[in-house]
This record gives sequence, C-alpha cells and structure tokens, in this order.
Amino acid sequence: MTTTWSITAGEIIKQAMVELGAISSGEAPDSTETEDALLRLNAMLNTWAGENNLFREGSGTLSVTGGTATLPSDVMTVNSVSHIVSSTYHRPLVEWNRSQYYILPNRNAVGNPTIYYIRKTVSGNEIHLWPIPSGTVTLAIDYGRAPNTADDIDETVDIPQDWQEAVIMGLASRCASMFGTTRLDPGTVQRVDGRAAELYQKLLDRDRPDSYYFEPWDGCYC
Repeated sequence: MTTTWSITAGEIIKQAMVELGAISSGEAPDSTETEDALLRLNAMLNTWAGENNLFREGSGTLSVTGGTATLPSDVMTVNSVSHIVSSTYHRPLVEWNRSQYYILPNRNAVGNPTIYYIRKTVSGNEIHLWPIPSGTVTLAIDYGRAPNTADDIDETVDIPQDWQEAVIMGLASRCASMFGTTRLDPGTVQRVDGRAAELYQKLLDRDRPDSYYFEPWDGCYC
C-alpha cells in the first residue's frame, strides 16, 4: 500500500475530456485535441501560480551589485527580502510599489539598502534596491515559484496529489470551448464549471498562509 500518487499530463487531459463527455472512458483524444489541451493545462497552472500556493514556496539568495539585478526565472512572486549582513543577522527590507519608488527625490543615493521594488518585465522580473549599495550585497529572498512546464504528455505534472482533481476539473472547464456548442451537453459543461470553481476555491482557501491557525499552548496536555 502507498499514499503517494503522481499523474501525467496525458492522464489529466484524458480524464478532463471524459468529464466533459467529449470522449468515453477507454478512448483517447486525438493529437490535435491533446496538443491544445496541453497548452491550456500549462497556461492554467501558470495563472494559478500567481495565487501563492503553499506548495510552490521557495527561498534562495541573490547577489546584487549596483542596486539592480534580474531575479531567477522561476521567481514569480516575491514574499519578502532581507539583506544578509552576516550569518547570524538578516536585516529585513521594506517593499515599495512603483509609485513610491519613482517618487524618490534621489534614486541614486548610496548607502545601506532599506527598501526594494520589484519591476515586472516581459523578459524577467527585476529587483531594485534603495539606497544603492556601494558594493555587492547578498539578499535572502522568499518567493512563490513558477510551475514546471509539461512539455510532453508523459511528464508528471508539477502539482501535489491533493490538487489533482482540481486540476482535472479546471482543465475540463477550460477545454469546453474546444468542442463547440453542438458536441457537448450544456448541463455537463455547467456541472463541470461548478465543480471546477468549487474545488479550486476550497483548495486555494486552505492553501493560503494565513489559513493555518494554531491555538496557543497553555502548557497543559490534559
């Protein structure tokens, strides 16, 4: 007996189409349908990653020279940044938005950085520090990472097993438009849409960092 269960992109695609009634159990979607569904699967997972799911939490360090650096490609959202002053002391930096950063009277001021601004670009996200450090500083970054892209239907999808049904139903909902209005039963599509929304919201609410609350321990086991 095992409690672990992984699922491939092809299996997710097949089950999503079975849920829609586009194919029957035991059948397989054609190559064009599979290709379109794989694209939608990767797009959906990238959209979901913007919600800071706990299973995509990551942390790492980044060296910054001159006050600006490009973040690694897997960093999608930044939760916190601190300046590693020493092995025993990390000084937290305060996040500013674009308006706050660009209203600074002297963005070229040099000193110990106290704030950071994340600039999102098509080619990658950048981190800007202020004041600009005179040398190289090392930052500790807590972030939400992007999902691994499934390039082939035989690849295991980058999700934990408790999210698998939500992914199947979510993909089914997104694939409904592939089959037009005559191939699918409207009632089935409505059921799929409702179940997909219900599962996603339930898991998203459970997966938020502030959803975990523990009663303070009073020192008694009784």
